[in-house]
Amino acid sequence: MKFKNLFLLFVTIVIYQNLSAQNDSLRINKKRIFIVGSSLAIGLSASYWYAQNSWWSDKQIPFHFDDGSDLTYALNVDKFGHFIGGLLSADLFASSMKWSGIEQKKALWYGAAFGSGLQLAIEMKDAYAPYWGFSKWDLALGSAGALWPVAQHYNNHLKAINFKFSYYKHSDIYWELDRQRGKEPGKYAWQDDYPNQTYWATFDINHFTGTSFLPEWLNFAVGFGLDDSQHLENGKKMGGDNEWYIALDYDIPKLFKNWNSPIAQKLKHWLNYIHLPAPTIRISPRLEFYPLFI
Repeated sequence: MKFKNLFLLFVTIVIYQNLSAQNDSLRINKKRIFIVGSSLAIGLSASYWYAQNSWWSDKQIPFHFDDGSDLTYALNVDKFGHFIGGLLSADLFASSMKWSGIEQKKALWYGAAFGSGLQLAIEMKDAYAPYWGFSKWDLALGSAGALWPVAQHYNNHLKAINFKFSYYKHSDIYWELDRQRGKEPGKYAWQDDYPNQTYWATFDINHFTGTSFLPEWLNFAVGFGLDDSQHLENGKKMGGDNEWYIALDYDIPKLFKNWNSPIAQKLKHWLNYIHLPAPTIRISPRLEFYPLFI
């Protein structure tokens, strides 16, 4: 459930990419504003309908805060999902505003407001769901992600730090534990499958060292995830260990810098949120080297 903010954005990103593959305008374009507003409304409405029938379909109960299980059931991997969700939603909205002719700084602040508002809307729905609750931490991390592009705008060093996501089905533990609880998750229910998700912070080492000893498209990354050793206690997921990784990472826009058409620039921008397979060292809970890890 804690990853549904990314799903809410998926449809809108696809719609936006198909509508905005044109040269940017330097002045506000009312037609583009209308296209952006309509696309976001349609995309979010469709996503909300799906989420309402998938995640929030249980009978509602009175408003309540999370009881603390929010910090244990995925060992905070879900918090990084909210951060990435806030970042993506803010970036999507800001990009849409800039395409419509809004000045960059204003567009970034509009994006931050949109991303934070989306996080608040998700938590308000969770507050009435019997198995969840309003999570202050989810809202804080999601809002922090939404504000990250603004922070990068004001601090050049932060532009050398980016965040990415990867998913690969290494384990079936998510499906096994849900079946033990009498549930039957969908075959492709990856959004709650935290043991197979990894979140990455990437660093442009050349920028921070002032050297050029690495190709400009090659960065270092620190990854955070969850192993598959969780178990059930009274129907709740308990135990498990966080996994930490150090890996190489590819800066897609720099790697394909000669592919520079308007559509290519947008594709490279969005693809750069995905951490591609790369040599990786897991440093915790057990040391292990992977020639390629995703």
